[in-house]
Amino acid sequence: MDVVLVWLSRQAIFIYFICLLGALGYVFAAVAAKRRRDSAQFSLEREVYQQRLARNWLMAALCLMLGGMVFMVRAFVLPPPPDPNPPTPTVSFGLLTPTPTLIAPMDSLTATEMVTPVVVVPPDVDVLAPTPSPTPVPRDQYQPDCPSPDVQLTLPVAGSELSGAVEVRGTARMNAFAYYKFEVRFPGSDVPNFISQYDRPVTNDVLGVWDVSDPARYPPGGPYSFQLVVVDIYGNITMCTVPVDIVSPEG
Repeated sequence: MDVVLVWLSRQAIFIYFICLLGALGYVFAAVAAKRRRDSAQFSLEREVYQQRLARNWLMAALCLMLGGMVFMVRAFVLPPPPDPNPPTPTVSFGLLTPTPTLIAPMDSLTATEMVTPVVVVPPDVDVLAPTPSPTPVPRDQYQPDCPSPDVQLTLPVAGSELSGAVEVRGTARMNAFAYYKFEVRFPGSDVPNFISQYDRPVTNDVLGVWDVSDPARYPPGGPYSFQLVVVDIYGNITMCTVPVDIVSPEG
């Protein structure tokens, strides 16, 4: 039923056009039947044209009603279609521009000012804002968060150490399924980063591959939060999240 409603929503403009043409055609036929009825000389002939007139008006009304029903379903029953390519949030790191500090002559400084060191940074040097180091998470707290039995990850398991190309296995399905995708949240961040997307449901099988072999993109450490996100045709999502560590291939 959901597939039929979505198809109806996508073909609404074409259906409006067909209903309008049908209604106009039956209206013209009804006008012609009325003229012939008025000009008929025999009662039997007038009765035949009267029946045609009533039938044409009825069909014109049915065409208009069909168009109205499609409009009501599209406006009040179907939700707006989901975006097939949802935007991926990005993290930007700002730069701090230091303000140069003027140092007074040595003979004008007080004892307290002379004890306190002053660091002068040239105005043309950019200094990166310090990034707080994430607090290590105990191994016994690496717990998966997968509330739905239809959205599950069996590989990788929570707390595992990953390197290279990682085969992802599990289940990704739901009613009115649209697609599923992989996302990852870096240590100390709450922003998900898109990895890949797939368009067919999977039941207890291979979901895809997550390549973590590039240390510039995935520095060794953790915990990384790997997410399986399943989306239906209405834009509703169900997630399964497992925390993992990434290690260098030599480690």
